[in-house]
Amino acid sequence: MDTSRFFRPRMLAVILALALVVTAAFTLTGCGKKSKKGGLVAFLLPENVTPRWEGSDAPTFKTALMKAVPGAKVDVVNALGDPAKQQQQAEAELTKGAKVLVIAAVDSKAAAAIVKKADSQGVPVIAYDRLIADSPLAYYVSFNSVTVGQVEAGWMKDNTKAGARLVIINGSPADDNAHLVNTGIHGVLNPLFKSGARVKVAEQWTINWDPTKAQSEMEQILTKANNKVDGVVSANDGMAGGIIAALKAQGLRGKVPTTGQDASLEGIQNVIQGYQGVTAFKDFRLQAPAAATIAAAVLNGTDPGNINDHVNNGQVSVPTVMLKVVPIDKTNVSLLVSNGWIKSQYGGVSAVCKSLPKTSICK
Repeated sequence: MDTSRFFRPRMLAVILALALVVTAAFTLTGCGKKSKKGGLVAFLLPENVTPRWEGSDAPTFKTALMKAVPGAKVDVVNALGDPAKQQQQAEAELTKGAKVLVIAAVDSKAAAAIVKKADSQGVPVIAYDRLIADSPLAYYVSFNSVTVGQVEAGWMKDNTKAGARLVIINGSPADDNAHLVNTGIHGVLNPLFKSGARVKVAEQWTINWDPTKAQSEMEQILTKANNKVDGVVSANDGMAGGIIAALKAQGLRGKVPTTGQDASLEGIQNVIQGYQGVTAFKDFRLQAPAAATIAAAVLNGTDPGNINDHVNNGQVSVPTVMLKVVPIDKTNVSLLVSNGWIKSQYGGVSAVCKSLPKTSICK
């Protein structure tokens, strides 16, 4: 008796089941590969007053991410100093299907709402340069801003005499980094103010780190103090430029030193000419790729592998990449030549030294 006819339906069912399993396995494998081919990442910038955001951070981040994940797409948007606009931009990017948000927050507290909304949709947020407080933040990439303040105030301490009258011009009150820089500044100078070794003439906070506002603030301080100022601790290079303009109008440029951060073109030129004592150098060439490494890992579902710290933002301990700060003054400005910063950012020494006196690296 031929019994094979009884087994054929069963065998056919088994074969079909196996075929479905194999097809599903290939489908899942294909999906896994596809996830590594791309995805939308949104890079949200805070303002266009500081040159670094549009000129360095955005293009460097985009290049690094596209290299790590060739199929990725990067949207770069700028809030132009408006926290409400930044929230609208973030919501628009989430609606477009962004898989990662990288945010340099206009307002570190207001941006918490963005993080919470993104988290509710399973989208991680990388806080870029500025910590976002009280939120389920996924990652943070920055430089130690307390160290920046210590660098600035430390230079002023070492380069002014006992009894020197000092002004402090802080960054934006809405920026967590500005408060951290301020903490570093006061950590150095408060003991001197308390003992009378230095005198605090005035202190200001400058919305959006605006150089024009810093110039106006400095003009008012000089008028009120009858020009009796011996040094100005400025939180960044851009504001230092405005402050130096105010000093120049009173014949004090070069006589009253200031400070800054970012190693901007203007900042380096002012250091070379002796108008600015120090700039706290933060190598943005490292920061953007560090953020891109994390974003790529999120897209690929892997471990970033570059976390070296954790920072508490009031709600969670945030995995962090913390980068090094280097003081640059007239004695070591050549470091920015040897490490390629001046060439990569400003086109070379000749571009930096154009119309400058033959001193320092300008020879």
